Amino acid sequence: MPLTNPNRRMVMAGAAAALLPLPALGQSEATASSYVQRVIDDVLEIINSNQSEAQILRRFKQVFTSYADINNIAQRVLGPPYRSLGARQKQAFSDAYGNYLSSKYGRQFRGYRGASIEIIRTNNLGGRKGVLVYSQVRQPGQSPFALDWQVSDGSGQTKLVDLIIEGIQLVSTERSEMRALLEAQRGDVGALTAFLARA
Repeated sequence: MPLTNPNRRMVMAGAAAALLPLPALGQSEATASSYVQRVIDDVLEIINSNQSEAQILRRFKQVFTSYADINNIAQRVLGPPYRSLGARQKQAFSDAYGNYLSSKYGRQFRGYRGASIEIIRTNNLGGRKGVLVYSQVRQPGQSPFALDWQVSDGSGQTKLVDLIIEGIQLVSTERSEMRALLEAQRGDVGALTAFLARA
C-alpha cells in the first residue's frame, strides 16, 4: 500500500535522518581544557611517586598511549612513507613509535619532579585542528616555561595530537628525527620499526 499520509512520511524521514552520521561539532575549549587537566594530573602523580624509573616509564607509557592519538602522530611524523605501508605495517610502526615516544618523553617529564603545571588559557584552532591549551610549568629555583597541548576530536575521540614546549612542536621535531633515522636504515621502514621497538 503506498505511503500517502504526510505525518507518516515525516516520521519515516525523521527515522532515516536519525540513522545518518552527525557532522562533527568540533572540540570545545572547555572539553579540551578539562582533558588536558586530567593528563597533567596523571603525569604529575606518576613523576612525583617514589617508584623506580622503570616503573615510572611503564606507567607513563600507559598514560601516553591512552591520552595521545598515536596513529595520527606517527603518520604525521613519518610523512609520505607512511602512506605507502599496508595496514599491518602502519599499525606495527605506530605501536613501535608509541613505545619509543612514551619512553623518550617519560624521561623528559621525569625531570619535572616537584613542578606544578597550570593551565593559563585556550585557543580554538577550528575544525580538526582542535584546541590549543596553554600551560605554564613552574619548578623550584627555575624560571617558568611554556608547555602547550594541542587537543583534537578529529579521530572521533578527544585526543592529544601535539605538544609545544617553549614554542617547539613535538611533531615537527620528531619528523626531522624520523627522517634521519629512516635514512640510517636506508629507507627501510620495517628496519626503522624494529629499531624504535627496541629503543
